[in-house]
Amino acid sequence: MRLIVITRPDFFDEEALWIEALLAAGVDTLHLRKPSSTPQQVERLIKAIPQHYHSRIVLHDHFQLAQRYSLQGIHLNGRNPQAPDGYCGAVSRSCHTLEEVKRYKNDYSYLFLSPIFDSISKQGYNSAFTEEAIQEAATDGIIDEKVIALGGISTENISDVKLWGFGGAALLGDIWSCQTIEQATAKVKQIKNTTTMKLTTPAKVLSIAGSDPSGGAGIQADIKAITALGGYAATAITALTIQNTMGVESVFAAPSKVVADQIRIVMEDIEPQAIKIGMVNDAKIVRVISFALNKYTPRYVVYDPVMVSTSGHRLIEDDTVEFIERELIPLTTLLTPNMHEAEVLWRKKILSTEDMKQAAKELHKKYNTAILIKGGHLEGDLMCDILCDAQGELHIFEEQKIDTCNLHGTGCTLSSAIATLLAQGLPLHSAIAQAKRYVTQAISEGSNKAIGHGHGPLWHMAGR
Repeated sequence: MRLIVITRPDFFDEEALWIEALLAAGVDTLHLRKPSSTPQQVERLIKAIPQHYHSRIVLHDHFQLAQRYSLQGIHLNGRNPQAPDGYCGAVSRSCHTLEEVKRYKNDYSYLFLSPIFDSISKQGYNSAFTEEAIQEAATDGIIDEKVIALGGISTENISDVKLWGFGGAALLGDIWSCQTIEQATAKVKQIKNTTTMKLTTPAKVLSIAGSDPSGGAGIQADIKAITALGGYAATAITALTIQNTMGVESVFAAPSKVVADQIRIVMEDIEPQAIKIGMVNDAKIVRVISFALNKYTPRYVVYDPVMVSTSGHRLIEDDTVEFIERELIPLTTLLTPNMHEAEVLWRKKILSTEDMKQAAKELHKKYNTAILIKGGHLEGDLMCDILCDAQGELHIFEEQKIDTCNLHGTGCTLSSAIATLLAQGLPLHSAIAQAKRYVTQAISEGSNKAIGHGHGPLWHMAGR
């Protein structure tokens, strides 16, 4: 169960030290709420918190700071009811009725529902729900893992919050009534122990892909990225490649029955929420994957159509491409070709971002799925990716290019990161934006590491 702490509305001495200690003690997310603050005051506090905790901070005010410091997201409220135009991170909001939860749940990363109990920090702010109403809402699926309980949460009632099926709890008065950092962190550890007595269910992702013995791409990169983002990685190997950072020498497809059995044994036991598909260079393997997707109906399927390696090596035959287009791509949630792979599918050259937009729209219409075309091979200083989402709307994602040749496994890493974030409940647009930020940091931290004599890998534990 997710544990969130909301800051006091005022600033106080050593607040950054308290925040660092709470996050280290097990708080999953810190909501930074300072209703009467200036942007400069909030920025000073963010800077005082160690950078590796920034991805666990959500802002209630001064939303422009969220992207500047790569924070987890923003929280909408009466003061700030709208996300800024073009904002790409996680967005949560507050609700005070079950009707609001039903109305907004599909549109946000998660929701606060309050007050569940009589507030500790606000006199006269009393519970708005009976126990029976909450239990009925949980039975009806209104209260679930996307709904966070707020209001009067303490060590005494946290077990009820978990029992009722909330996805998490937000603490305010019970934490900030403590006199010392030691008391506050002890309370956090007590709550974490109480809420984790039973097994939790992390985001689980099955990677169906080829093996890279050099460790930078394929199954190996997927496991690293999924793990770095807090997910659990399971695998089904479709091919053995003979490759390293210098390039691909040869590819050997696994027997289709072996692939089918790997998928079956994982799906029937682990039950992953998302599947990432990478290298599939054999029509028989395409068939067994398609059969599995129809049988097990995972919630999300992200397919990185590995057809051309970064070094330009063609990895798949034309007849298999046609079979993939007919049998596999229409079953996916998101297709993530690079420019060369998009050219294979579009059957035209891509020379500009306008070509990318046109290709994305036409491929979306052809396959009836979301398409993310990666433009890393375009000339210029910006990395420009184009998304045509499930509704046919175009979105542009831009990042500054990093001058490095250590880009081995970039596509594998991005697609597995997106799958992991989707499995964690993020909407598609937010999952892509956060995955791209992770990949950019992984490229940056990998740019100064010497691994191999060719195109080195990303550093998948970026930020750790």
